[in-house]
Amino acid sequence: MAWLLAEAVNNLVDNAINYTPAGGSVTVRCGTNGREAFLEVVDTGVGIPASDLELIFEKFRRSGDVLTNNIQGTGLGLAITRQIVEYHDGAVWAESIPGQGSVFSFTLPLTKEWNIEGEQQPMTASL
Repeated sequence: MAWLLAEAVNNLVDNAINYTPAGGSVTVRCGTNGREAFLEVVDTGVGIPASDLELIFEKFRRSGDVLTNNIQGTGLGLAITRQIVEYHDGAVWAESIPGQGSVFSFTLPLTKEWNIEGEQQPMTASL
């Protein structure tokens, strides 16, 4: 299961890098508040209009004009991230100011218990 969470983080960081012009910054912050683990990916990129913030988590949806946008992608990364986070009983969202950057965040409950049937493989994940 840990590899799924790594994929979610990778998707968020990859997007932040792709949408942040040269000279900008991408910062990853994580921690816990005792009930939940959280992760934030903060960038100084192009930003996202408020009207697109909910749509970007849908399959094949991207913010901006795909005809003039030079960034390649299928529009699946954020939808996959949302599915992974929600599968782990978490929540994911984005905040943004066009022209100033974005913050993509997700939380995961620390109390989640997994009972997986079948052959057991030892696995640990540290947040």
